[in-house]
Amino acid sequence: MQRRQDILDLVIAKRHVEVTEISRLFGVSRVTVRADLEFLAKQHLIQRTRGGAVVSMQQSLALSFAVRALLEREAKQRISRAAGALVVPGETIIVDAGSTLAEFASCMSATRDLTVVTPALNIATHLGSLPGLELIIIGGRLDRDTISSVGPAAEHQFRDVLAHKVFLGGHSIDEQGDIAERSLEIAALKRAMIRAAREVILLADSTKWVTPAGKAKVAPISSMNVVVTDERISLGARRAMEEQGVKVIIA
Repeated sequence: MQRRQDILDLVIAKRHVEVTEISRLFGVSRVTVRADLEFLAKQHLIQRTRGGAVVSMQQSLALSFAVRALLEREAKQRISRAAGALVVPGETIIVDAGSTLAEFASCMSATRDLTVVTPALNIATHLGSLPGLELIIIGGRLDRDTISSVGPAAEHQFRDVLAHKVFLGGHSIDEQGDIAERSLEIAALKRAMIRAAREVILLADSTKWVTPAGKAKVAPISSMNVVVTDERISLGARRAMEEQGVKVIIA
């Protein structure tokens, strides 16, 4: 819900806000504001105070990630369920880092007889508790925004991986159809994952096509085998992918 995201942004910016102030700014009742704050508190994004809220003192690496996870969450969940149907028992798959891929990992609780390779620490923590699943964690330098390993050490480890599929995320997709990332390190690691897999599946909600382009190119979207997105993607973007032989799944 966008209002909750906006309230969270306000708490982060001001460090402390009162219920009355939020009610006035957003034009909703105090009861509604309290419900929103309780929701954010249960996500460990804020800490409730008497009459308001502050940034949670327990937040650390997970703060910026959790903020992003709330954005377009319903679309990410639908995309993740659709992508989960592409997982075949007995396969080796690579799972990229990112909020959409974290949702994807949460859809895999019923999967058995699967080997998962991932650089994402939060995804590894979730999948490591599932029975019938072999987990391989890629190590390297910690990227705090994605809570995952990056850098030459991580890239090198993917040289020895042969996966049936990689489930990939991306920061943005520009007008030229290039998938881009925020840093050269993250882009390089994604390219290493692509080289290690026989089939590349991109999980991207429709906002990725209007997000300001990242500064590091990952790959052209035409090199994807499958793109899983939501129904708000433009007809032009969908046709452009299909004309290049990319299978588009609308969730």
